[in-house]
Amino acid sequence: MDEKKKSRLIELTKDALIVLLSCSALWLAARTPLAAPLWGLFREEGPHVVQGQNQVGSRDSGALPMAMAANLPGGGMDLPDGAEGARYGVCYDQAGCQELFQKVAGSLAETLSSSGAPEAVSRSEWETALTGRLGVYMDFQGQIPLSVLVGWLSGGETGLTATVRRLVLTQWEGGTDVYYLDERDGGFYRCRSEVADSFSLAEALSGLTDNGAFFAFESELYAGLAPDTLLLPDAPSPAVYTASNPMNAGQSTLEALVQDLGFSLNSTSFYSTDEQVARSGDDSVRLSSRGVAQYQYEGRTGGGLFPVLRHGDGGLLFDQVETCRQIALSAMGGRCGEARLYLLRVTERPEGLEIDFGYSLNGVPVLLDRGYAARFLVEAEQVVQFSICLRSYTAGDTSSLVLPPRQGTAALLARGLEGEEMVLTYADGGGDTLSAGWSAHSDRRD
Repeated sequence: MDEKKKSRLIELTKDALIVLLSCSALWLAARTPLAAPLWGLFREEGPHVVQGQNQVGSRDSGALPMAMAANLPGGGMDLPDGAEGARYGVCYDQAGCQELFQKVAGSLAETLSSSGAPEAVSRSEWETALTGRLGVYMDFQGQIPLSVLVGWLSGGETGLTATVRRLVLTQWEGGTDVYYLDERDGGFYRCRSEVADSFSLAEALSGLTDNGAFFAFESELYAGLAPDTLLLPDAPSPAVYTASNPMNAGQSTLEALVQDLGFSLNSTSFYSTDEQVARSGDDSVRLSSRGVAQYQYEGRTGGGLFPVLRHGDGGLLFDQVETCRQIALSAMGGRCGEARLYLLRVTERPEGLEIDFGYSLNGVPVLLDRGYAARFLVEAEQVVQFSICLRSYTAGDTSSLVLPPRQGTAALLARGLEGEEMVLTYADGGGDTLSAGWSAHSDRRD
């Protein structure tokens, strides 16, 4: 082989290596912490599993809204073609909310991660953000600390300390804004990002068309409701579900449960009182005939089965919530049928941090007699107690008969519930059939 051929072969080899390295770099970029948690919000498996536990299908990010509205006003703004004046809303539709949330999750993560300090705004400024600017409104099923939301979205940390249920992501000429209602003090706030790309938000909302969604404060007919209640013109038609207790309170059922939680059967003893009990050292689980499982750690701090594990760079609160979510999924994810778990609230107690999760069915919250589907107590980075209500839900072939919004409003007002939010819910009092109906949710704070 002459020198020219050798030289050409060497150059071709170099070119092939460059292409290979470029492909590897692109693959690694797709695996960065920003991309992975966004995938984890929507994939069937959770982004992380508590040590010692079996991996389960989650169908749950803990952060999916139950209602969203994309606002596409006129006024000379840079809007998608043909979208002037459009308002697109989706309520109590898990797939519809997930699809819209996926479109804007990247912009939301970027804005929250790069925003400046929050500043207080008025009620009128909040309403302008809802109705007068290009943007998207999100109403989550529970109250979510912003540090937890950012952790789920990007795996990163934020200095924002608010707890939110409602927020609005809007466009302005130099970037994007997030407006939110802080559930702790009832105040409205705005965080501005000059880094986030406002055109990405506009592009994400392109193609949406008006479907008549509106807020209660926009119509005198709904003046009796909480002003931020999001409504659609037509009555929803949620499915009727059958409900059952997936636990028969026998030892084999309890064995399967504690094994999913990470107990070693070789070191676990089982016995019966008025409940089925499993004990391994200082860790125990009691299972009632109604399917309520209660875990208790009775040892010294730091030695139990469920330490708080690190889940990225979201901070301690995010790690605590995500650890509890993974425990809940290990116990409940394969037993709850078509239900989805979501973060309900986080509460500071004298004895520790109380973290509650709820069930939802196709985006409609389930109201249990206990007030929650799962409750955890975290002390000094250790889960020391939890109580979970194991229920399994299956959609039937019939739909619930729900009053149209106007008649539903009249029914609530007739019961003296003026000023409260009208929310679609399922009430589960332990029966075997669940139909959805309108409920009142108070926005008043003590």
